Amino acid sequence: MQKIGFTLGIATLVASVALAAKPVLRVNGDEISDLDVSLAERAVAAQMGGSQAPKEMVLRNAVDQLIGRTLVLQAAREAGITVDPKEVAAAMEQQKQQIGGPEAFAKAIAQAGLTEEQLTGMERDRITVQKYVEKELVAKTSTSDQELRAYYDGHPSEFKHPEQVKLRMILMMVKQGADQAQQDAAKTRADQALKRVKAGEDFAKVAQEASEDPTSKSRGGEIGWVRKGLLLPELESAVWTLKAGEVSPVLQSKYGYHIFKMDERRPEGTASFDEVKGSLTTYLRNQKVDDSLRLLVTTRRTKAKIVALDPSVKAALEPPAPPPAAGAKAAPGGASGGGEKASPAPTPVKDAPKKP
Repeated sequence: MQKIGFTLGIATLVASVALAAKPVLRVNGDEISDLDVSLAERAVAAQMGGSQAPKEMVLRNAVDQLIGRTLVLQAAREAGITVDPKEVAAAMEQQKQQIGGPEAFAKAIAQAGLTEEQLTGMERDRITVQKYVEKELVAKTSTSDQELRAYYDGHPSEFKHPEQVKLRMILMMVKQGADQAQQDAAKTRADQALKRVKAGEDFAKVAQEASEDPTSKSRGGEIGWVRKGLLLPELESAVWTLKAGEVSPVLQSKYGYHIFKMDERRPEGTASFDEVKGSLTTYLRNQKVDDSLRLLVTTRRTKAKIVALDPSVKAALEPPAPPPAAGAKAAPGGASGGGEKASPAPTPVKDAPKKP
């Protein structure tokens, strides 16, 4: 969906250069700080190819996205969207664990010149926007079977697939920086799970009970159809030698210890409509949500009071200069003007439908 917010984890956040968090932009009175802009630039640069992306374009897109996020947050507040403090606390706790625990978290935010209160506020705003989009846009968007079939029939090349294997996985996770004792404990858990499978227990049942992968655990370890090149190199060769119905030994990767089961193989071909209907429904629904979100931001932005408090941000708010005509020399300098002018919201890059 349209990039109106940033889902950078706290680990990324606290790794940022410490800033004074001074306001550089106001949107209907709500302040956006230089820290917000710095984080947004990191996210945008990653989307645009890293350090190769032009700095002016990165800043322009970052400012546009921050304005969009702020406008949606304001719409959410007007709609009465609230967030349970317990939900925010739970999200913060999860982030703390990902960064290495409370002590590592406290040290990291201190080094970044931030407070836990600031981070909690950012997390609360993120959840508020998410709830608004889900309640006011996603829940009110539907896609008919006729639309799905028309897209499927009209885009046959998008549903072709190479040779694939259908896999299930059990994963015992090892956190980054884990000591030898923690790694050994994860390996022992993996060995125990494999022993249960070899003793005749259903792989899906063992995965549901023992796997530590949050994405596939609830589906009995199913990760779906995979083509060559998608698995980590240290896993792929062992997995692709399996025959249908076979289970791998315990395999190690940077994420921990894996056990795979090969459910099925299939040659190159085209996925059926029934196979892709679920992912295609999500894709077309998200397209509609994107359109609604873009319209909301554009409509609210035309009425918003946007004031730049920093020269570089002010320049980023100006519409980009049109490219010179063929054979003409580019005019020196760039556009200039008042900080309250609004440039059009950027067009998001939509995800392609997931192919089985």
